[in-house]
Amino acid sequence: MLPPMEITLDALRQVSRLAGFEWDDAELEALRPLVARSLDLLARLDAVDLGETEPTTQYRVL
Repeated sequence: MLPPMEITLDALRQVSRLAGFEWDDAELEALRPLVARSLDLLARLDAVDLGETEPTTQYRVL
């Protein structure tokens, strides 16, 4: 399970620069709730009990 994370402005700044974006603090502040929501959704998906479900794989022979 993913641990709860606080999304800081500094963390967003570092990640955006690594991705090649030069966003200012106002733009990053606007993105912060969206990133937090995305992480929340990922944590909820991680918590889904799949039991004995087999992984899905697709093979194509050309």
